[in-house]
Amino acid sequence: MTVFTEDEYYDETFNDFQLANEELSSVRFYDCTFRNCDFSEAALKACKFSGCTFESCNMNFIKVLDSEFADASFVKCKVVGVNWTEADWPRTAGRRMLSFDQCTISHSTFIGLKLPGSAFVDCMAKNADFREAELADTSFAGTDLSESLFGDTTLTGADFSRATGYAINPTHNRIQKAKFMLPEATSLLYNMDIQIVED
Repeated sequence: MTVFTEDEYYDETFNDFQLANEELSSVRFYDCTFRNCDFSEAALKACKFSGCTFESCNMNFIKVLDSEFADASFVKCKVVGVNWTEADWPRTAGRRMLSFDQCTISHSTFIGLKLPGSAFVDCMAKNADFREAELADTSFAGTDLSESLFGDTTLTGADFSRATGYAINPTHNRIQKAKFMLPEATSLLYNMDIQIVED
């Protein structure tokens, strides 16, 4: 385990440290990079991560109690089972609060969060909950969204190129100007009172 003796860290890189099942409280990180670190089941309480990048980290089942994430990027990380609603989010969210690239974020909760312009690219996001979230202009490109929940979700201008497994009811979500690709886009028709026939 790495002991953080300072309250704030700027432009630092942390490699291979262990924080699994530990508690980190009231530490602020600005433009820091975490590589191959194990945060699994750690409790991050009232911490701040601004402009930080997490690479190949295990963050499964972390607790993000009252912690802030702004322009935080996750690359090739395991971030399963995280309740992101427990974090401290601004009332007026900026763009790109969170970015996930080639991550596993299954069984995570984003209910009601304002995260416009975020990215979930080439991820495994099975059984994630995006209900009532504001995700305008968010990219889900290449992501497996099997069994994930969308309801009263703002998805205007969102990008679902190469995404698979999604079940989005157009009458219960805002999808104007969102981008979809065939054949997956045909799933948008399943909730309509129509018959789909094959030639």
